[in-house]
Amino acid sequence: MEDLSLYAELIEATSNANKAFIKSDMALNDGNVEESQKYSKEGQVLMRALIRDTFLEIDELGENNGSVNDYDYPRIQELIISLNDILVCVGTIIASIDDENVLKIIMPQLYKAINTSKEIYMALFEN
Repeated sequence: MEDLSLYAELIEATSNANKAFIKSDMALNDGNVEESQKYSKEGQVLMRALIRDTFLEIDELGENNGSVNDYDYPRIQELIISLNDILVCVGTIIASIDDENVLKIIMPQLYKAINTSKEIYMALFEN
């Protein structure tokens, strides 16, 4: 049950970060730079919290080998895709929580999505 609350925390924070980055990108596409920056900062705050807390707790559940998914180059759209990949993996994990075989397949995919999200985030905002 402890893992379920951690997965719920991961879903909530990742979904909120994803939503903020999507709103930021949409505002920028509409020419509203001020609103885009507001949502971007909101997404960044959530990502920093994920990186410093929740992602580390997820790492403790298994073996994260540091690999990442392929992506074109660091940009907001790639970060949005990668955050969505985290959500898909967590949904699969929750649906198959008692199936060790599924967990063995999905956990490495979750770690790759987390690593990719961190890498893209760091390239975009922390350099």
